[in-house]
Amino acid sequence: MRAETVFNVFTYGVFPAWALLVFAPRWKWTQRLVHSVLIPVMLGVAHLGLMLGLNLSNSVPEGASGASLQGAMLLFSDPWVAVLCWIHYLAFDLFAGAWIVRDARRRNIPHLAVAPCVLLTMNFGPTGLLVYLAVRFFMRRTVTLDENETAKAAAPQAHLASG
Repeated sequence: MRAETVFNVFTYGVFPAWALLVFAPRWKWTQRLVHSVLIPVMLGVAHLGLMLGLNLSNSVPEGASGASLQGAMLLFSDPWVAVLCWIHYLAFDLFAGAWIVRDARRRNIPHLAVAPCVLLTMNFGPTGLLVYLAVRFFMRRTVTLDENETAKAAAPQAHLASG
């Protein structure tokens, strides 16, 4: 199989997950597919398999590394190494997009405010996460990444309601 074919399979293969995050964030299949470990595990297995299948010492040009810009440019000059790195981006961007949707739900942030952030994360990774964090700050005045913070804030209210 050609590197371009593998690239396309993974690139278009994650689009349904992104569509579910944007258009059906509360649907049971979004929960089962996108918010489970299924997709990250599949991407991780593909990444590991490709990494083990590549003979990096033969496919990476001399001087290629992540230690310098020139070295990184050389690293990405091999199509299979570029696909390997692309799967890395796909996995972590989707992970961040799913986290954004879950975090927004925990904090009762309207999905209409979140959907553009998810699309930005799909296309520009960290920029989408940054925009979501800004939206979250302006809507909920919170800067923490502690997921238990919302549970702690809700605990006193739950106690009062049951008492």
